[in-house]
Amino acid sequence: MPVVKKILFLAACNLTLSLYGQNYWQQEINYTIDVSLIESESSLDGFMKLQYINHSPDTLSFIWFHLWPNAYKNDKTAFSDQLLENGRTDFYFSDKEKRGYINHLDFRVDGVAAQTQDHPEYFDIIKVLLPLPLAPGKAVQITTPFHEKLPYNFSRGGYSGKSFQVTQWYPKPAVYDQQGWHPMPYLDQGEFYSEFGNFDVRITLPGNFLVAATGELQNEEEKRWLKINARGNMTGFRESQTKTLEYKQNNIHDFAWFADRNFVVNYDSLLLPSGKTIEVFSFYGPDKTEAWKNSIRFVKDAVVFHSSLIGEYPYSCVTVVEAALERSGGMEYPTIALISSQISEKQLPLVIEHEVGHNWFYGILANNERSFPWMDEGINTYYDRRFMAGKAKVEKPSPDWFQRKLPDDPLKFLLAVVTKEKSDQPISTSSEQFTRVNYSLIAYEKTGFWMKQLEDSLGVALFDSCMQEYFRLWRYKHPYPKDFQSVIEKTSGKNLEGQFALLDKTGPLTPEKSKKIKPSFLFSLHNSDKIDYLNLLPAVGYNLYDQFMVGALIHNYDLPANNFQFLLAPMYATGSRQFNGIGRAGYGWNPEGRIRKIEIAAGASRFSTLKGIDSNGNKIFSGFFKFASSIRIVFANKTFRSQVEKWLEFKSFIIGENGFNYYLKSTDSVAYPAKQPYSTRYLNQLTFGIVNYRVLYPYDAQLQIQQGSEFYRINLTGNYFLNYSTGGGLNVRMFAAKFGYLGEKTPAKALETGIYQPKLTATRGNEDFTYSNYFIGRNEFSGLSSQQIMIKDGALKLRTDLFEGLQGRSDNWIAALNFNSTLPNKLLPAWLPLKLFLDIGTYADAWQSNPTTSRFLYVGGLQLSLFKNYINIYAPLLYSSDFSDNLKTVPEENTFWRKISFSIDIQRFNFRSITRNLLY
Repeated sequence: MPVVKKILFLAACNLTLSLYGQNYWQQEINYTIDVSLIESESSLDGFMKLQYINHSPDTLSFIWFHLWPNAYKNDKTAFSDQLLENGRTDFYFSDKEKRGYINHLDFRVDGVAAQTQDHPEYFDIIKVLLPLPLAPGKAVQITTPFHEKLPYNFSRGGYSGKSFQVTQWYPKPAVYDQQGWHPMPYLDQGEFYSEFGNFDVRITLPGNFLVAATGELQNEEEKRWLKINARGNMTGFRESQTKTLEYKQNNIHDFAWFADRNFVVNYDSLLLPSGKTIEVFSFYGPDKTEAWKNSIRFVKDAVVFHSSLIGEYPYSCVTVVEAALERSGGMEYPTIALISSQISEKQLPLVIEHEVGHNWFYGILANNERSFPWMDEGINTYYDRRFMAGKAKVEKPSPDWFQRKLPDDPLKFLLAVVTKEKSDQPISTSSEQFTRVNYSLIAYEKTGFWMKQLEDSLGVALFDSCMQEYFRLWRYKHPYPKDFQSVIEKTSGKNLEGQFALLDKTGPLTPEKSKKIKPSFLFSLHNSDKIDYLNLLPAVGYNLYDQFMVGALIHNYDLPANNFQFLLAPMYATGSRQFNGIGRAGYGWNPEGRIRKIEIAAGASRFSTLKGIDSNGNKIFSGFFKFASSIRIVFANKTFRSQVEKWLEFKSFIIGENGFNYYLKSTDSVAYPAKQPYSTRYLNQLTFGIVNYRVLYPYDAQLQIQQGSEFYRINLTGNYFLNYSTGGGLNVRMFAAKFGYLGEKTPAKALETGIYQPKLTATRGNEDFTYSNYFIGRNEFSGLSSQQIMIKDGALKLRTDLFEGLQGRSDNWIAALNFNSTLPNKLLPAWLPLKLFLDIGTYADAWQSNPTTSRFLYVGGLQLSLFKNYINIYAPLLYSSDFSDNLKTVPEENTFWRKISFSIDIQRFNFRSITRNLLY
């Protein structure tokens, strides 16, 4: 832009903005960059010259610079930490050659060497000290060479094979505005804030590369060749030569470019209503030819749509590029957008519309995206929805039975779920403070609904005129939320304080309405914001005694969750010919402050645990009934992004059991069972638990106190997972228990409390004294069901049913360590999830004089983990001589197959764990 025009342009903007009572200014940076691609090293060598013009009223003594390639330098950067918080370990465990960095910097200011200072926290920010103060209205020229090792494309850019996505690649000054400096580390979740200026970039690379870049290509021969060969075979490459391509663009704040030998190019021009013609390009891989055949039309539709509603597209070209991206979606840069290779043909029109739309909200209206992502992503999402609503309705097949049970708008449904759980955050939250889920649901989707609400309050015509005025006043500038609100209120003539106050609040945008209750077969999530479903579905069960059980499961466990939840599953047992089942009811609420959730619940269950034939030839059964009441308190974290969950639960059990008495029948001298009357007992249990769901080295721990009529027991259980860099890892389980008597210890009391006393070896079904685990057969000593165990107490995975003295049982204390490890990748097929396990334990009696066993007992072998570790099969291969010596005395038990055991661990199911804690 000529100097005179530039002065007039800035003066006009300042005059216009002053009408709104603002004293606005912004810095200006003009770039000239020469860069060469070193293909063999996946690196860049460059030289940057920039003009920094100080339009602020302040004298500057330094300038913060972003060196964002250094975010990939090691695993101690803010970028690396955030990836781990968001559940990704690929960068953390990446090889050195996949890392990136920028170096060979030599900053000079007007030819004078400038000193630099590292940022106190971040590797990818430095302070360049100006040799002389930069006064208001003055300019300096800053130069530096640079070398960048491109990273593998972990986030938005880098290399993938011989394809190069060069983004955030040059030293970039931080923004200095009315609120001061804005130095920020590179993050994967959270975008950018940069100064406007003019770019002149020259890229040197092998002649057989195709390049898509920000701005207008200045090489007429290259441009002509691209247009001629559009959708062709791209003939005429110069295999052994290099070429230098020059791109220029004014009034932008970033520059990105993409290079690949295999690009297919589409080209056309678009005539805007003003009479202006712009060039439209799309670049994509040859395997995407069918999916991308209409990509130019999609780009045109997006440009026309946004130009008509907001303001005309001001640049002379627009480009979309298909390339490798670490996730599905896209990424915007001025005049060019990257579209992920993962995008399907069906998704492509909307993704292109969204990314091209960012030329308005990000490219032209350049707010601070890191601090206010809603002003970019959310407003753009509003226009996405409006774009979709305006498209001609396409005849779709009628939804099938399953589809009719799903939400019409899945994202709106998920937003309602997190809002109900009070795990939502205000729209005004900054990018890095959002949880992974809320970044999408709040910054994008909720803001889109908020914008629709604003449109409804103003009417479409007035709303559109407000947005057009916002665009006119703030294009090529950095608006803040207060600026957006000011324009909307002044243009509409309305006080919208209440509407804009919603940006800082959690909860629904409109008050919740009472819901209707409606029955549903199996389940339904359709219109769940208006309907509470009473779900009815078949229930089945099985154990050796009751045999198959059939019945119904009635529940209201819906999403969003109800405060009052219940389930009832009565089942008729075909074996015992009685009604069994489970039932539960609870009420939960989410208070504010230091407690996230409180739930009070009560449950009951009844099943058989023994069967026999009495002296009259009749089948008889005995079993248990259980009543349990509880109160559970989940504590709130200091930050929403915390991966930690802490909870406290008090639970009280009342359990009734009846077994068999055996007596001899005089006629045949055979012992026959007779059913005993029920006897009841109680157990109180207080548990404090902590879980860290982080993807790297997750852990959990529980401290539990149990108390019955004659004893107390304290259990401490912990699990720690050590990730391997190649995948999988080592899980370490730690267990310790202290047992004691209430009152004086007597032989009778020791006998009665036997099942409560902790032990080292595998625990059986008849030792599940709270009936909290599922067992096929709880009291079996032969057959497959007798080989089922549960991971409890010391969990040494060897059954010692015949040897009471070998079980490591103690009425004092026990302690154990359990290890299981995945095997190296490619050692076994992926479908064979085989692990190694090793259990080591000790107990109080082993440390007394003349112990019956060694002080330490151990078992090791192979573990097969199925169905996400909910079923585990254990094959002991080595174990203490104490075990082997005794097993030799019973050859029928001392076989490989009889020593195999298995556990069914469905009690380990944890919704927050399987969703990686995404909903909080």
